[in-house]
Amino acid sequence: MLEISLLGPTEARLSGRTVSLSPLERNVLAILALSRNAVVSTERIIELLWGDRHPAAPRSRVQGLVSGLRRKVGAALATRPPGYVLEASGATTDLDAMQALVRRARRATTAADTARELRAALDLWRGDPLDGVTAPGAEVERVRLAELRIGLYEELFEAELATDPRADLAGVADLVGEVSALLAANPLRERLAGQLMRALLRAGRQADALHVYEALRHRLAEELGSDPCAELRALHAAILRGEARSMGASMSTAPAPDAWLDAVAASAPAATAGSMASAAAVWLAHAPDVEPAQPPRSHTAWPPGLPSAPPGALRPPATLPASVGHFTGRDESLKALTDAVTRPADEPRVVLVSGLGGLGKTALVVKWAHGAAGDFPDGQIFVDLHGGALSPIGALGAVLTALGAGRDELPDGLDERTAQYRAHLNGRRVLIVADDAGSVEQLLPLVPPTAAGQLVVTSRLRLPALAAHHAVEVLPMDPLTAEATRELLERTSGRELRHHDPAAERLVRWCGGYPLAVRTAGLRLAARPGQSLEWFVDELADGAEPPFEGRSVPAALAPALDSARAALSPAAAHLFGRLGLQRGAAIAVDRSMAATDRAVRRVRQLLDELVAVNLLAESGPGGYRFHDLVLRYARECGAELVDRDAVDEWMRHRMRVGTAV
Repeated sequence: MLEISLLGPTEARLSGRTVSLSPLERNVLAILALSRNAVVSTERIIELLWGDRHPAAPRSRVQGLVSGLRRKVGAALATRPPGYVLEASGATTDLDAMQALVRRARRATTAADTARELRAALDLWRGDPLDGVTAPGAEVERVRLAELRIGLYEELFEAELATDPRADLAGVADLVGEVSALLAANPLRERLAGQLMRALLRAGRQADALHVYEALRHRLAEELGSDPCAELRALHAAILRGEARSMGASMSTAPAPDAWLDAVAASAPAATAGSMASAAAVWLAHAPDVEPAQPPRSHTAWPPGLPSAPPGALRPPATLPASVGHFTGRDESLKALTDAVTRPADEPRVVLVSGLGGLGKTALVVKWAHGAAGDFPDGQIFVDLHGGALSPIGALGAVLTALGAGRDELPDGLDERTAQYRAHLNGRRVLIVADDAGSVEQLLPLVPPTAAGQLVVTSRLRLPALAAHHAVEVLPMDPLTAEATRELLERTSGRELRHHDPAAERLVRWCGGYPLAVRTAGLRLAARPGQSLEWFVDELADGAEPPFEGRSVPAALAPALDSARAALSPAAAHLFGRLGLQRGAAIAVDRSMAATDRAVRRVRQLLDELVAVNLLAESGPGGYRFHDLVLRYARECGAELVDRDAVDEWMRHRMRVGTAV
């Protein structure tokens, strides 16, 4: 029998022995185990494994993965057109065992029996669900299972609070500790707050119960501008009147605890990660005593596939795209972005993430934005500015539509749309992510009118003129470190790259730390499981075939580099090529000469132009440096100048001797 663990580190055991799995094999096994006894089509597996970044020949790749996996796990993995199935007769999962215990708990006739079965179900969890599974499509299930776990704890606490308070007085302190810990990790879950208040009442700690209510009320007012639900307000009032000691056991107004949990589980395939994170709102939606003026408090749109939201429910916009898979090596950048946004400010502030194309600016900001969504409860909106192609009025129209304005309600003029946008955002905690900005003109109308909102921008340019209008914090993007590049190559290719392997080190250097180049190389390597790494890198270096096409840089990055160079003035483009012919990546300008020497001042201006398009990075006063990959590109451009110099020298010679050309 094949045993699969999903409620923690994802593992497989066959006849009691742990099965060694590659990262991609673990992803495939998890996808099939989550749909045990149901056929998962090859197309669906491809989508879940790689999202919209398919490798070459993805169907063949899946066939190879399943074939190798079947040799390891046995006949439980079967081929069934149009895909594959993990048969229940030959495989079990801890998720199935947990669900069986939950069903027994819900059929139990006493609160004590319910609590005992739920405890057994929760004991099967060994950590974060699907730990080790990196497939982009697994994120929805990961969020669903994490939400399920919290919901089971809420059911458990409800059952334990419903037992005879005289039956186990010694357990009250343990219950208070458990509920407190879970509430600390999920501070906006009002049901948990109510359960903690009731547990404290059972322990005779009315003052502490009142403190819990006040802490929740303050947090809701501070973060959401709202009050606790009617149920908690009633409990609070009863405590103040001295009538609430008996309420420590149970509350008659509490809804059936499994109603929203079943709805979440049934709707999992259709729900998104963002919507699943707000599933706790469904419990509030079914509470009979919630007043109409207190809609469910969710940071995202109402979850698709769940029971309809009650009239008047909040539906803040949430249009962030999905996070990129295999996000690696950007912990410091995420922290810098968080620090920049959370730094106290009394005026609107723009955070600009700037760097060459292919460095992963959008991936970084989207990853951060999903994590920070709770700090912007009035909405998170993503708008693609297409590098300057989208007009300012078009960008405003996209954001206003996301905020709920009908297209027929949009004014025709830029000034009118800007005024409407500012009226929508005034005082509201909304996050606007403006991706791939190409000009300051695109951004000025999008700056929120108060410090409550936040505009985060990605651009291939530095856009220095933006600072003339608003406070701007620029976060330059650097390439990945060699270690992070290696890790991303391993995760995208499914291969282990040995340290000190010359071929692996050459591949890391070729990619230059640019995630786009790393992913391109990794996916091509994944499509060639039988090719040696040394052979692959030799072809890469020789430019034998796409995506390299004879260039000195990966072809995936060539358009971004060519575009940045095309934006330069002729003089700056000429300087870029000249600098590529020098030895080394460092450049120094004598600051004392810059004040008196006209040529040095002009060169300094041209260097600033290179910095503005991120072809050059400042390294200190009067100092500049090339990233390794950009230096390779500069040398390629400089090679063109060598030929031009030869022609120019020949022409000057002909003119000196007076010979006609």
